[in-house]
Amino acid sequence: MRRAALSLFPFFFFLATAPAGAEQDYPARPVRVVVGIAPGGGLDTMTRLGAQKLSDRWGKTVVVDNRPGGGTVIAMDIVAQAPADGYTLLAVSGVPFLINQSAYKDLPYHTTKDLVPIALFASLPMLVVAANATGIADAKGLVAQAKAKPKSIAYAGTDQMTYLGMEMINKGTGTDMNYVPYKGAGPALNDLLGNHVNVMLASPSSAMPHVKDGRIKALATTGSKRSPALPDVPTISESILPGYELTAWFGLFAPAGTPKDIVDKLAVEVQKVLQQPALQKQFESLGTDVQFMGPAAFTSFIDREMTRWTKAYAESGLGAK
Repeated sequence: MRRAALSLFPFFFFLATAPAGAEQDYPARPVRVVVGIAPGGGLDTMTRLGAQKLSDRWGKTVVVDNRPGGGTVIAMDIVAQAPADGYTLLAVSGVPFLINQSAYKDLPYHTTKDLVPIALFASLPMLVVAANATGIADAKGLVAQAKAKPKSIAYAGTDQMTYLGMEMINKGTGTDMNYVPYKGAGPALNDLLGNHVNVMLASPSSAMPHVKDGRIKALATTGSKRSPALPDVPTISESILPGYELTAWFGLFAPAGTPKDIVDKLAVEVQKVLQQPALQKQFESLGTDVQFMGPAAFTSFIDREMTRWTKAYAESGLGAK
């Protein structure tokens, strides 16, 4: 009996000294959420709203760290290389997140192998908006002016999605608008307001306040149906390019290898924040639909979206950099 008791001692000692589930003490210090665009864009705005709500729930600071540049590659690589402990997260706009795998020959990370999905938290169609100085009233007017004066229209592109979205309009309508790259929607909108560029594809969350103030003109939406917030603004599909549809989605990721219990806890926390009426109203005021998917559903969704956008990018003929 004494020998049996002694043989069990290491097992019980391990149970007594083994750390509790990683989620029990999480978060024990500030959490950083990296965003691959400059401050002021739709993704940045929504991430900051959600970060503040998480800070309030946890009593721990959730810091939004803007790392623009490289078509969001810089931000994604930072998180892919970060310790897999739940303290460095990534907020993304989905289409650029997916397209980068096709757009860059030497991507320093693998999109679906080095980052693990936590939660999808919002989705929305985009808006085609124009500077008032152009005098363009709608999407048909944009196409007419672009065809009458090739290369006279300069459009701001803030990531691979907005670039690809505008190039699809270029190719589909036979226009030749010039691409001007920006590191985020905030700087691009500032130049649109200042008439330094003519049009851009923007999220309602970043463009809607300026549309409502009459400082820029909404020409079309990219969804399958008109936006309830802009019922008089037609879709691209019904006005200039049948079958065109582009919907942005926004999600939260962690480095691959992050403990499942932390990923699951983060997903639960995000869902609880999204259920708060105050946050829902803030998102709705930005023209954004609150939407939630947990890790399993979000992973399946990403697999489908990756297939779709890999094909779309290949068919666009844009090639890899």
